[in-house]
Amino acid sequence: MRDSTTTTGTTMFDEPTTVETAAGMRLAQAGVKWDVVKARRFLGLQALKHIEHPGAVAVDPNSPEPVLYFFVPAGTTGGWMVPDTTALSGTEGTTHVVLPPKHREAPPGSYWLLPPHRA
Repeated sequence: MRDSTTTTGTTMFDEPTTVETAAGMRLAQAGVKWDVVKARRFLGLQALKHIEHPGAVAVDPNSPEPVLYFFVPAGTTGGWMVPDTTALSGTEGTTHVVLPPKHREAPPGSYWLLPPHRA
């Protein structure tokens, strides 16, 4: 996923969401416009060194162990079985992901390591 911007100037993350907080956090359903690969921060940062054109990547520093969320095109995580990672999609029921505020690129809280508009 080199460019998540559509011809209308919106991104695949501008979809209607289930919930949006006053702080700009959004709850969105995985498997509709994108799937997610979840990895511990250390593993995710190591993987980023080897991905030529990564898509959007979010960081949740508040998990018991901080994690990275790699956003990939919907349907691409089917059969995903990579150790120490978890694929999140709509194939095994409804899965929701908390998206950081659109323009947050640093802590505190969840943030975009690689925001959708630059992915």
